[in-house]
Amino acid sequence: MERIEDVKGGELRSIVMKDPTTFTLTFSVQDKNRGFDWLNIAFEISGIYDARLIDDKKLAFVDMSDGVSIVFEDSECGFLFGDYRSLDSAADSMMYILGDSIKYEELPFSE
Repeated sequence: MERIEDVKGGELRSIVMKDPTTFTLTFSVQDKNRGFDWLNIAFEISGIYDARLIDDKKLAFVDMSDGVSIVFEDSECGFLFGDYRSLDSAADSMMYILGDSIKYEELPFSE
């Protein structure tokens, strides 16, 4: 998350439901380790038990100035839009996904 500055200033490209308990969120971000070149990064959250999402048509308008937070507590994890430190704060986030695990994949930049 440090390399991509918590997705601050990035762009949310897509939210894809792989199955009812697995979602993939893809962002375009700048990478500090690559001279701030752009790349895409996909986060896959599994074992989802709670979420608040917005309509796909509104994704391009999501303000990413506060970035995202990935929070781990016990055997749970949260992917929250904004600067948060606990899963209890998920209700304050514009969008969030709470689940059991999260993984990421770096991808070539594309629009």
